[in-house]
Amino acid sequence: MTQPITSLGQKTILRIVQEVMGDFGLPQPTQVIGNTDKTVSQMLIHATRVGEDLAARGGMNDGWPAMRKEYTFNLVGYGGYSGNTTAGSNVITNMNTVANIAVGMVGTSTATPYGVTVTAVDPIGLTVTLNQTALNTSTGALFSFGNESYGVPTDCDHFIQQTGWDRSFRWQLVGPLNAQEWQVLKSGISPTGPRLRWRLMDNKIFVNPVPASLDSLVMEYYSTGWCQSAAGVPQTGWAADTDTPVLQDRLFILGIIARFLNRKGFDSTSAQREYDDAVEAAIGRSGGSRVLPINARAEPPILLGSANVPDTSYGS
Repeated sequence: MTQPITSLGQKTILRIVQEVMGDFGLPQPTQVIGNTDKTVSQMLIHATRVGEDLAARGGMNDGWPAMRKEYTFNLVGYGGYSGNTTAGSNVITNMNTVANIAVGMVGTSTATPYGVTVTAVDPIGLTVTLNQTALNTSTGALFSFGNESYGVPTDCDHFIQQTGWDRSFRWQLVGPLNAQEWQVLKSGISPTGPRLRWRLMDNKIFVNPVPASLDSLVMEYYSTGWCQSAAGVPQTGWAADTDTPVLQDRLFILGIIARFLNRKGFDSTSAQREYDDAVEAAIGRSGGSRVLPINARAEPPILLGSANVPDTSYGS
């Protein structure tokens, strides 16, 4: 009994194992996940190792386009707050409003130390408690509050270089910063400038300066999900017989064959070469390529130039 290919054209893990075992003249299973047969269990392990190997073939900025994704998220920050501070006290009183202020947000003001964090909010008394005391006594001091850190996608392996942008301002993000650069901004005396800096730490994206707006940010990343559920949810391992690989199923079949022969002590040289050649060909074709003329200078795509701008009535 075989299982049909999915509507997306990818064979399921059950179909892949069935084809490999059929190639070796072994009984084809009707179930892979949860099957206690030793040969089927080994095939599943080989399929997992092939998936991990293929995913690792991607570099920092290249690799499999099917595993590249775009991550968009919004900053959380609000300005326009005012309140009273007292030197030596960590409570801001007589706030004009505490709407949208939450515990854990970072506050920004000339009346408080840099990087103070909100520990309590009283919407009735209109007070905000901070983790540090005010620098001076001030009436009507101005404040902004925002989140300094943001989660990363659960399937993120690494972010692709130079893809971070603030789409609200059409500005490229500065970063990722290293530990030393980050501490200069956080602990030293340095100008912040208008552009956002960012750093990866504690499996989160940290931004500086702390926002007072809801800007939309975007980054591209390389996913860890080399297989997926029937619903298209990325996974790092097989969980059901209906799971499919994100990459070409043919590569999994060839890789499993090579690994099976090798582990059983048979000559796997030819099978391994066929697998490696297929991987190199697939990864070379997967991202497409530009034409490189040998009789002229290669040019990047021209989006705006004399060939597509009218002589008159420009902009109409």
